[in-house]
Amino acid sequence: MSKWLKDIEKDLDWRLTELAILKKEAVIASKDSDRYQALLRAMCALLYAHYEGFCKFAWDLYLDELQKAGVKRKDCQDAIARLSLQKKFKEMRGNLSPLSMWEFGQTGFKSLLEENLDFQVKLETESNLWPNLFKENTLLAGLKCTLVDRYEIELKTLVRRRNDIAHGQRMTIKDLNEYKKYEDAALEVMHELAVAIVDCLDKKLYLKNP
Repeated sequence: MSKWLKDIEKDLDWRLTELAILKKEAVIASKDSDRYQALLRAMCALLYAHYEGFCKFAWDLYLDELQKAGVKRKDCQDAIARLSLQKKFKEMRGNLSPLSMWEFGQTGFKSLLEENLDFQVKLETESNLWPNLFKENTLLAGLKCTLVDRYEIELKTLVRRRNDIAHGQRMTIKDLNEYKKYEDAALEVMHELAVAIVDCLDKKLYLKNP
């Protein structure tokens, strides 16, 4: 078993354990009690926290492992090479003179492609991991994740409900069945991301010629 698979499984496990503990309390709580409603709100907030937290953890692990691999940008898939050049491209905006652009086109870009991957800019969640941001990040990282489209409505609702809770609004979740829709969506998307990352690292799909 690869180190990255162990790390991802370990991170998923403690998150699932926490969610299961709260759900167990909700199952035995009286369905018409304030305790039941408070638990549902807590579960929703915790679910979002683990959804965002796991995605951030997984993306960081992925980029760290790619950097450790010590491969040149020119040997990698275009998306991954571009992602590793984000900081360089941002720095270039400060000097777009004809001479600077000419020198970059003649030698600068070729030189950067000869260097190893270096991810100085990470993939961010912006504290609101909407489905479109998830898709944008996975595409930037050269990963294929499609379940986010299937669960777009549930994930959008989860983010909105978490924001309502965080802002102290009186938002209620009807019952465990409603909560389960959000949990199923988040967990399936998280697991697909985990599988995509492990698959890419194991099979070296980040290379042009794996």
